[in-house]
Amino acid sequence: MIETELRPGSSIVCRPVGELDWAGAVPLRRVVHDAFAPGLEVVIDLSRVEFIDAAGMSALVGSVRFVRAQGGAARTCNARPQVRRLMELIGVDRLLMPSSVANVAC
Repeated sequence: MIETELRPGSSIVCRPVGELDWAGAVPLRRVVHDAFAPGLEVVIDLSRVEFIDAAGMSALVGSVRFVRAQGGAARTCNARPQVRRLMELIGVDRLLMPSSVANVAC
């Protein structure tokens, strides 16, 4: 399940809930692609993700790259320690969570 919240100031928060695995990857990509508009900041709040696998990580990276390639801004935030550690091990933490926003409230 992916919760979405449109916020004033041209941003949308996408909040995956539970496991971000092969079953959750497609809905995340779909939500980001459908919600994106030029000038919109997309924030993917990972605070409710309990588990992520390679398909989920690919969906995160692909969604962020899609938004940025279209001229938008995208980032993740609030990853739980186990999710953050996996991002660091894989090496996508710098792409997905710039150090200045890694622990900010979404």
